[in-house]
Amino acid sequence: MTSKHFYLLFLILLIPNQLKAQFNLYTSYQGIYDDNIFNNVDQISDFINSFSFGSAYNIESDLNNVQLYYEGNINLFQKNTPKTFNVHRIGLVETHLFSIDDNPLNAGINYSFRNNKDDFEVYDFNQLSLYLNYRYSVSETDFILPGYIFNRNNYKNFTLFSHNEHRFFINWISNFETQTSLTLNTEYLIKQYFEKYDFEGYLNDAAQLKFKANIGQSIGELTGMNGYVVYRKNLSDGSRYLVSDSLVYYEEEIFNDIYSYDGIEAGLGFTHYFNENIELNLEAKYLIRNYSSLPAVDRSGLELSATREDNQFGFGAGIVFDLGGFMNGLSLSATWNYIKNNSNDYYYKYSNHIFSASLGYGF
Repeated sequence: MTSKHFYLLFLILLIPNQLKAQFNLYTSYQGIYDDNIFNNVDQISDFINSFSFGSAYNIESDLNNVQLYYEGNINLFQKNTPKTFNVHRIGLVETHLFSIDDNPLNAGINYSFRNNKDDFEVYDFNQLSLYLNYRYSVSETDFILPGYIFNRNNYKNFTLFSHNEHRFFINWISNFETQTSLTLNTEYLIKQYFEKYDFEGYLNDAAQLKFKANIGQSIGELTGMNGYVVYRKNLSDGSRYLVSDSLVYYEEEIFNDIYSYDGIEAGLGFTHYFNENIELNLEAKYLIRNYSSLPAVDRSGLELSATREDNQFGFGAGIVFDLGGFMNGLSLSATWNYIKNNSNDYYYKYSNHIFSASLGYGF
């Protein structure tokens, strides 16, 4: 036997001692009552049965973790059955540590797609996503995390909206002796459409800057609070739209495009553990959206001279029960959310109540 064969045999014997393989599986059911499923003035309600399921295969060593995973979700609408859809994602992610428990490098790739029914099939899409980020320890309490995300979004029935997206970001994370944490985020986003057009005011690419600050504070062994502010600055003028039967359908309305507006969002959160098995969450938020090129319309659907402006309030409460004492990996939760959207566009003056309860299991 040659020295090369001895080396290969040594690796084969060594790998089982260095690597640990683990299989994870989860599934959950969520019942949702939504009194405004389209978030508009029509106020159409429905009950949704949502089933989620996923699995992951992990291969771990002291400095490396590789995970292959699948995630799926099915949403069944009781009254508005054509709105029923399913979403699937498969991905691969690797985390590498350059030292024990420190400085992780994360890289991943995933592919996802959504299937709709009947008239909603025009919204079918698929996405290829790649990402890379690295967290570096500046000190024992301070970290910096730069990264990049690439998304290729393809709408097979709305090809003029299909695009590549590039996201460059950097985070600063600090932890203080007062049990306070501070996270600062800056992100530069670029969207480049597949199809190019030479029309005035018709975008071929778009860009946006995003800034976020988040402060978390522990106010006891079982209680914590956090507050955040997000500011978005649209760097592009113009829009993409589809003309059909003399009607204009803007991308902002079809896909709720984040590149279409300037805005600021602020929120507060509160978390309290009654004990190790019961967790209470409360939240409140306020946001402003000033659309760059989307005209507001009146009750008759006629365009106004002003562009759309939204002011939105939101409140939420949730409780989570860890039922691991009955069965390991079992949990039960219930949530309530309320949204009130004020707009100079008649169609988007609405309120929204969402009630849900879910039961999940994973191992």
